[in-house]
Amino acid sequence: MKKLLVLTQTVASIGVFSVLGLAAAVVPQESATVEPTGLPTKIMVRAISRDAKVIGTNVGAARITITDVDTGEVLAEGLTLGGAGSTAKLIVEPRKRGESIYDTQGAAGFLATLNLDRPKMVEITAVGPLGDEQGNQKASKTMSLVPGQDILGDGVLLEIHGFTLKLIRVDEVSGKVGVPYLVRVNLMMT
Repeated sequence: MKKLLVLTQTVASIGVFSVLGLAAAVVPQESATVEPTGLPTKIMVRAISRDAKVIGTNVGAARITITDVDTGEVLAEGLTLGGAGSTAKLIVEPRKRGESIYDTQGAAGFLATLNLDRPKMVEITAVGPLGDEQGNQKASKTMSLVPGQDILGDGVLLEIHGFTLKLIRVDEVSGKVGVPYLVRVNLMMT
């Protein structure tokens, strides 16, 4: 990373300096780290349940990773924090082509800001829901990102099949084919 000497103007009292006609002194401060060059590019990523809602904090969130396909470098990583989205927009109301349905107040998502100096091919991956290890699934998408061209609103959508199944208890099994036995599970839409 490059180092940049940051200069600031220090003025003890604007009124006194302006009345006396004195110029403010330029005082060097400690060096500040400057990020690599490139245009800031924002990418919203959402993990969604198949034909259902957004995977958010209520089910443990999803882990999002954005990786440079050419180098394998992880460019950003985080969790989809927030709520499950609007039930009315996602499940009840008919959808219109091009309409934003996931970008609602408080809906979960992971917002990354990358400094891109050239177009990059990336793989965006979601693993979740993290609230139940047995229910973790992975979805990914490969796409090009262009410097300065934000992907916001609904963002990049990664679909994870929408059920978490947790085994609670299995009654004694006879081992004979065709003999029923009882299995208790907790089945939840993610």
